[in-house]
Amino acid sequence: MVERMSAVLMVAAMLMLVLPARADDGPALPARAPQPMVALNGFGTLGLTQSPERRADYTFDNLQPTGAGRSNELTFYVDTRLGLQLTGHIGDQWSAVVQMVSEYRPNGSYEPFISWANVKYAVTPDFSLRLGRISLPSFLESDSRRVGYSNITARPPIEVYRLLALKESDGVDAAYRWHIDGATNTTTVLYGHAAVTNTSEVTVHSTKVAGIFDTVEFERATLHAAYQVRDVDNQRPPLGRFMSLGASYDPGEWFASSEWVKVVNFSGKGVKATRVGWYVNAGKRFGLFSPYATVSELLPTTNTGVTPIGQRTFASGVRWDVMRNVDLKAQWDDIRLADHSYGTLQNTLPTMPKGGRVNVYSVMADFIF
Repeated sequence: MVERMSAVLMVAAMLMLVLPARADDGPALPARAPQPMVALNGFGTLGLTQSPERRADYTFDNLQPTGAGRSNELTFYVDTRLGLQLTGHIGDQWSAVVQMVSEYRPNGSYEPFISWANVKYAVTPDFSLRLGRISLPSFLESDSRRVGYSNITARPPIEVYRLLALKESDGVDAAYRWHIDGATNTTTVLYGHAAVTNTSEVTVHSTKVAGIFDTVEFERATLHAAYQVRDVDNQRPPLGRFMSLGASYDPGEWFASSEWVKVVNFSGKGVKATRVGWYVNAGKRFGLFSPYATVSELLPTTNTGVTPIGQRTFASGVRWDVMRNVDLKAQWDDIRLADHSYGTLQNTLPTMPKGGRVNVYSVMADFIF
């Protein structure tokens, strides 16, 4: 059903590019800089990740079946991806976007899939509606989490960003933007549904996905807040909740950001599981080089009766903007597992000790075009 809807939206998006605009379609808008009718952009990352830990795998999220460590001491799977985005504009009010991504999937393949496919109508310059497959603005870096070039670090901290498997939703959203004393505030409300297939080839359906998201931008500062609820078909009761707060500041010579996330879910047997994640990142630019450091933590705050998922990571790295639209990055993660926990490690062997430490080394090249 989801793939069928995506195909329909792709056709609709393509039609938006070729159908002539009517002069009486909605109210007249102020003149803007001309936009290309059709634009094709792309992004990609070629990443190599290594871990000397041979008793478990390090992965970016729990939808990757293998990672660095036990399955592959050295692997491209964790971060390597390629994406293409087609955007079309009809006048000042109608636009459509289709984004296709190839990355390491739960079934172990790199089969491309449609991540975004939606049509947007700008009712006014500050009020818009969208229909289709839409990115969930749950985090500071939601729209760019797959675009490595847009991020200072090698990858968003997994202690925060792997707490929500849903990246997109099929449905509608409405966004309103207003301006107050030099600041821009954008509030978005969303409703839809989504499905995620895990590494066991089980598809988990989320329905009644509803959220409110707010972003404030003032000069070089950004504040973000999100609250989201959904019904998940493998939970009893089905209700899942997500909330986050984030902030970033980038005056040019240096940069800093931080996020806090809380999720509440239930198991199929009705056991409540609450987890909290946070990180703080900061760095400084020296010409083309940007060294940085990150501290992040994932904390289980309820006793579920099973092995908890908790860890703290100290990461350091450097970004080198080697040429226009291309960067090189190197990062070292020192992961310290919580007591009696394997943390976020996957495919653990019985000989893997709980509460230990794992080192992960990453090098990658990011590009956009």
